Amino acid sequence: MSGTWFVYTDGSAKAGDGAPGGWGFHARAPDGGAPLEGWGQARDTLAKCMEYRAVAEALAALPAGATATVLSDNQSLIENFSKQLGTWRARGFARVDESIVEHVKRADAAMTEKQLSVGWQWLKAHNGNPGNERADALAAQGAREAKKALEAERKLKAATTSRR
Repeated sequence: MSGTWFVYTDGSAKAGDGAPGGWGFHARAPDGGAPLEGWGQARDTLAKCMEYRAVAEALAALPAGATATVLSDNQSLIENFSKQLGTWRARGFARVDESIVEHVKRADAAMTEKQLSVGWQWLKAHNGNPGNERADALAAQGAREAKKALEAERKLKAATTSRR
């Protein structure tokens, strides 16, 4: 397949008890076909962790041999992947922030195993870019789902405790 996939990624996390978070990606196919999308949720997390997870999940979803440009509104993520990944890999990921290291390893593994050719590009957040807005909406959806699940568990626990 020729052409470039445009992969928009984003992450979100809510402050507070349980720190619910979400990640999302929207990948536009080079042939104009249906986009690939994914999102998910996590607990006890940080927005930066969800940002890196979105990249790992998106790269894992791409077809083998694909050429892709990953676009994110997280400038440090783009700089880290474009400038630090080779050094991190050479050092066995020893100096990567431990809160993101597993996601960085997963992204690297997807690029290596699938022989992906990946470029990195920063874009301004909430600037009307449809791909970025969609990735943001998917990440927010994951965070809402995580928050809803936490609230349901708390209600169940409160109900169980009050019966005793």
